[in-house]
Parts: sequence; structure tokens; C-alpha cells
Amino acid sequence: MRASSELRDRLRFAVLTGASGARYQMRELIGEGGQGWVFKAAQEDAGAPFVVVKVLRPDVAKSDILSRFEREATVLRALSSGPTPHPNIVRFFEHGRGSVRTDTGPVEISYLVLEHVDGPPLRKVLAAHGGFGLPVARVRRILRQVARALTDMHAQGIIHRDLKPSNVLLAHRPDDRAGGAPGASAEIAKVTDFGLVKLLDASVQQTITIAGASAGYAPPEQYEAGNRRVGPATDVFAFAAILYESLSGCEAFPVGPNDTALRIVARMLGDDRPALARVSATIPRELRDRPEITAALDREIARATDGDPDRRHASIDELWGAVEPLLRSGSSPSIGKLSDPPPASNPTSSDGPRDRSDAGRTHASREPLAPTARTLGKPMTGERLRGAAFAEDGASIVAIGAYGMYRFAGGVWSALRSPRGVDAKSLRGVLRCPSGELLLYGDGCVMLATKDGASARLDASDSDVVWLGAMADDLGMVLLGERRSHTVGVVAILPVAGKTIERDVEGTTRLHAAARLDGGQILVCGTHGALSVIDGDEVHDVEWGRTGHLYAATSAPDGGAFAVGSGGHALTIAPPHPSLRGVAPPATLEAVQTTRDLCGVTVDAAGTAWAIGAQGRLLVRQAGTWIRVGVDAGSAGLIAVFARAAAAGGRSPDAARNIADKPGTARPPREIVTVAEDGTVVETRPDG
Repeated sequence: MRASSELRDRLRFAVLTGASGARYQMRELIGEGGQGWVFKAAQEDAGAPFVVVKVLRPDVAKSDILSRFEREATVLRALSSGPTPHPNIVRFFEHGRGSVRTDTGPVEISYLVLEHVDGPPLRKVLAAHGGFGLPVARVRRILRQVARALTDMHAQGIIHRDLKPSNVLLAHRPDDRAGGAPGASAEIAKVTDFGLVKLLDASVQQTITIAGASAGYAPPEQYEAGNRRVGPATDVFAFAAILYESLSGCEAFPVGPNDTALRIVARMLGDDRPALARVSATIPRELRDRPEITAALDREIARATDGDPDRRHASIDELWGAVEPLLRSGSSPSIGKLSDPPPASNPTSSDGPRDRSDAGRTHASREPLAPTARTLGKPMTGERLRGAAFAEDGASIVAIGAYGMYRFAGGVWSALRSPRGVDAKSLRGVLRCPSGELLLYGDGCVMLATKDGASARLDASDSDVVWLGAMADDLGMVLLGERRSHTVGVVAILPVAGKTIERDVEGTTRLHAAARLDGGQILVCGTHGALSVIDGDEVHDVEWGRTGHLYAATSAPDGGAFAVGSGGHALTIAPPHPSLRGVAPPATLEAVQTTRDLCGVTVDAAGTAWAIGAQGRLLVRQAGTWIRVGVDAGSAGLIAVFARAAAAGGRSPDAARNIADKPGTARPPREIVTVAEDGTVVETRPDG
């Protein structure tokens, strides 16, 4: 290791002379990995551009790694041999061997000299968007260039095999089409890193390994001995995964720290495909407003990421020919697009049935609400919140974000130290238990944090599970999520007294939420419209049509429950009948004044249900209809809602709640506090 560090440091000042006679003055180190280093270098010829010199570490230059390094040189040389370099492939200059003096004598090295791209990789650009997708027009512009590069490669019998966001570099050059406007530039995408390429006429022995293939982007055939089925459809899979990630900000096939190749392949071979409709809160607004385009893109992405290469698009041209018109249409202003009805300040309006799932649903007139609202907290910069939990009185909030934990109090967000042994970036949500403790959950981890700062892992911690939702009451806690090893929803029940029970729930890939029914049964809901009642050792499906995904649930005052989900779906579930034990209660699909996804629901002290969703939607349930409340909470999606009884007349929230429980008494004034994914906190008083 010391010898390698010494060689690296010597290279910073070295001058390498290539076979062409060109001399390269090594400058700063811009990249380092287990197999070598990447330096920015200057050519000694006056006016010559900077280049990149990739140096293979001599101590790892074994036969397979050396052959991979040399194969990259061979492929790049072939791609750069035409009369003009391909504008979307990093240009190759030369492959050489040299000698560098060290204290122990000269050391022979192998190196590549490549074009220096002055710009970030797509991976860094996506990360900077904090879990949100890029604008549709930009995705179309970038991936059109990547598609051109891949098409040219495939025409020459070359398969990339390691296509991923970090291997797409983005540079800018002056845009001549801008008419000379100062500062105008065009974004140029360049495909790089050809160390895993496969030449279609190569022998099986030459391609028997997939050393370094990137999990989550390499399709199942790359894990097969001999790679016999690797072909253009292999790059089609990776291209579609990048398309999905660029539009949603989410990885198509997320890989956890404990995932094995077997688990990854099993997930890719399963029936569950990445779908933009399931992550609509993070896709560009122009797609959220055009569900028909989103659905069409999802069909193409599902086909392109099929586990069987024979069922994918046969070429990049075929895939791009299918998705490019959709992206072009999605980036243009829509005409006659479907939109939400006006909010409750104009209660007689209605958008009527939206689709077949709305058959029989009406939007009855309601007396207008006269809400007032005030902003308690301003947006956070560069952060996207995933979940939030309120103090009992709603005065303070603890939130989980993409980069850490935060506390909101007195109108200000401040950073919180995450519990020892927990990476806050792996957390998906937070819930305040009746005891006041915080339940933190996420990728393989469930943690209970006490008010004094102590914390402890719970039995439900399982590296094979990603926990996505939770519920807690006086009887215990319930956790919901998805299993990594195979595509199925999973629920863990942690009673106050007794052992933790964990079980898979078929018919869904993810469970998101739970609610307690009258009698102690647990209602769970999730993707593909999953809605089931867990009663001891039995699971009973609730029939309702399953026309959308369900993301949130809460107990209703009558002993039943409410559940909400994608596209404005809202269900009321009747309380179970005491004499019909073992029979799932009925569910009713109700009228809703929004087409946006709903991701949260709660009940206030007066027994009124409230729902929140994408693009700042806040709705209140009145006589079986969910009415949109016309409060400007911004365009960010809402992630948490808390209903508290206002302390009117000096009453405490608890006192107000007790008054509300007495027959014949007036309903207490209400305050609905919502948290948006950008950190905006808004307090709404529906009673004016």
C-alpha cells in the first residue's frame, strides 16, 4: 500500500511520453479507485486541450484486469478511428506504457489518454436534485445523445455492459443556435468507461466474467456464466433504468448494502417493474399533469427492463423510437389536460368521473369552507423530507430527510444528531408513539429513541426488509414494507406484550400503512390496491376493485378506517361486525376533489378526516365526499398532517378534545398543520 501511495504521488509530477511522441504533464489527481488513478494532464503543445490519463496500478495488473484495461483501449480506438470523433463518446488519444522512477527503482505502468470532459457525471446531477426527477425536456436532450452513442456502438458490434449515470458525463459548449447570445450553451452528453465492453465476435472465454458490472443496472443475463445472452438488449435494460431514474430521482432497482447478486437478480426477474406512476410525487410536474403519458412511459420502461432479454426492445433505436415522442409531448404544454376541480371556496364545481375507477362517484355541493392559513416554517435549501412526526401538542416536529434528521420548533428547522449506529440517510420515516418515544424505520433498521436521547434497535430490524410505514397505539406497533429477496409486501406486528410477528402478504410488492379496527384487527394497505385485514393468524382481503395504489390509512371514529392513495383514491372501510369474525368488512370508494396522489390521512378531535397529497393538496371529508381546501400551501407535495384542537378560551388541546366528545356540545376550533417535502410548514384553520 505504501508503494502504491508513493507511485501515485510521483505521478502527480511526472511527464509521460506517448507512442505518438506527445508529452503529457500530469496535473491534479481527479479520481482514485482500487484499480488505479485518473489524472488531469496538460499536453506540452501550445493550445492543446487538457486530457485525462487513466493509470492502472501495477500491483493489481493481473491478467484479467490488464486484459480488461487493454480491451477498453481497443474499443475506444475503434470508436475513434473514423474521420470525425463521435460527439457523444469520450474520445481516445492513445494507449501506452511508461516507466516512473521511485525510491525502490523504476516501475512500469499502463495508461490510457482520453478526452477531458469538463463537466459532472449524470449521477452527480441527479444527486443534486435531492430525489426529484429532472425536467422532461432535459432528460430527452441528454438521453437522445446517449441513444445516438449506443446505436453507433452497436452498429460496430460493441456492447457497453456498464451503462449507468456515473458513466454519462455532461459538458457544455457555446450554443451556435442561440444567435450569439452571451452565455448561451448546449449540454453535451458523452458516454465513457468501456472497461466492461463485449465484442460480439469475442469468444466465450474472453467474456466469462462480469467483473465490476454495476448492480442495479446490469440485467440478469450479465450474471450468467459465459454471458451468452449479452447483446444490444443488455444496454437497452440499462438505458431504460437510467431513463426511469432521470425522470423520477429514484433508482429503478435499488441495491441495499447487504444485497447479494442472487437477491438482485431475483428482484429483476420478478413481476414488479419500475413505474413512474408509483413515485408520482418526485416526477416532473409536466408528467404528473399528464397521467396518460406517464402510463405510456411506464409500459415502455416495463418492457425494456424485462428480466428476459428476448422480451425487451430489440435495439436502442426501437426503445428510443417509442419513448422519444412521449418525452417530446410531455415537455410541451398540454391542451385540454385533465386538472383538479376548484377548491372548496367554489364548492358547486365538479370534475365528474375521471376514469372507469370513478364510475358512480359524484362531487356533491358543499357549503364553502372559509379557511385561514399562516406559514410557520419556510422551505429548506437542498433537502427533501421523507417523513415527519409531531409532538403531542403539534408545537414541534421531528423530520427525516435525504441527508439527515431535523427538528422544527419556534418557526425554525435545526439539524438533529441521528441515533448511534444509524445512518440517517437510510431512514424512510419517523413516528411518535403514544409514550412519546420516536420510532425510526428504514432500510433494514427499526429504532426506538427516547426523550432522553437513548435508543435501541427493535426485533423488526431485518436487513432483508425495507420498512416504508408504521403505526403505533396503546396495543403496540405495526411496521410495513417490502422484502428485498423477493417481491412481496411484509408486515411486522410488535405487541406491547408478546413476541414480534413478521409475515409476508401476497398480492402486493410493498405495504405502506396500517390502521387498527374496532376489535383489534389490523388493516394494512399497499401497492396494486392491496387492502387486507390481519386477524390473529388469518389474513382476509378487502374487496374494492383495486384500481390504484394505497399509501396511507388511519382509524375512523366508528371503528372502521380510511385509506387513501394514487390518483385521488379515498376509501372508507366499515367497522368489522362482531358476529362475522373472519369476514373482511366492506370498503366504499368515495368521491374526491383531486386527481393528485394522496399520501397521508388523519382524523381530528371532532372526528373529521383530513387527507394530504401531491402539489400541496389538502382535503377534508364531508358527508362521504373529500373536499379540497383552498389554501395555498405551495406546489411541493405534503408528507405529514397533524390535526389539533385549538386552545380556544384558554382550554388545552386535551380539554377541547373532551368537550368534543360530549353529545350536544359545539365542535372545538381546529388547526391542521401540514409539512411539505421542501420543509414548508403551514397551519390552517378551516373554521376561519
